[in-house]
Amino acid sequence: MTHTTVPTDPAFCFITPISYLEMFAVASDRHLVLAHLVDQNDLYANFYKTRSECGDYIMMDNSAYELHEPYSPDKLLSLAEKCGAHAIVLPDYPFQSAEVTVEAAYKFAPIFNDAGYANFFVPQSKRGDTEDWIRAYRWAANNPLIDIIGMSILGIPNALPHVDPAYARVVMTTILQDRDVFAADKAHHYLGLNAGPGLEIPSLLRMGALTSIDSSGPVWSAVLGHSYTKESDSLQMVSKIKLPVDFNVSRTKDKATLDRIQHNVDLTLELFTSTTENKVWYAKE
Repeated sequence: MTHTTVPTDPAFCFITPISYLEMFAVASDRHLVLAHLVDQNDLYANFYKTRSECGDYIMMDNSAYELHEPYSPDKLLSLAEKCGAHAIVLPDYPFQSAEVTVEAAYKFAPIFNDAGYANFFVPQSKRGDTEDWIRAYRWAANNPLIDIIGMSILGIPNALPHVDPAYARVVMTTILQDRDVFAADKAHHYLGLNAGPGLEIPSLLRMGALTSIDSSGPVWSAVLGHSYTKESDSLQMVSKIKLPVDFNVSRTKDKATLDRIQHNVDLTLELFTSTTENKVWYAKE
């Protein structure tokens, strides 16, 4: 397998219930795939395998968030092949010291690299230990085997507990850039959203920090009856949708719901259309 170059143009990865994949996951050519669903559902795995064969870029998460521990590296390699992944999220250990995640990555990054996969590293730390998280980040920034750095909706608020989770990743990115340690030569994927897409994404685009970001929010919130609106700074009139995604929910035939999903997808993608303008504005500041 040939090691694939990581795309660098900013993109949104739409996470959807399995029945909606063919309709709405295809709104992007970048995808974050969940390893436990690849393991459990052949329809899900085959969909992304096909997207990979069509030229889309597939990053496979290790499902530590959902399973509370990552799959073994051997299992991750097997699942990555099953779904046509190009990049694999290395085992990471939320709420533990940076050293634990770094040691796992130090051991397994060469294995994934030799197998032809890009390495996706997610810094972690103990609660409130901002400097420990930054140590993990710097390790990844300076390691030539790490291609993508994951900016976690768990790990970063955990390292910055005094900052509201909705803003924590913008704050941490600012800290890294202010210290001149932000790895501009590496892709940065922001894992999930802690608020509506309008809150974090514009700032991260202006900062030139965001390569890709994923969320189930645009589709799942619409399934639950919520339409995005430009009348809200975050695009959402409600706080973060707390009901977890039912990946096995049946696809509705209700046109109003399908139109609402498309509306949410369109408004999310619209955030990316002014990327160049955003970067120019930031540079002038």
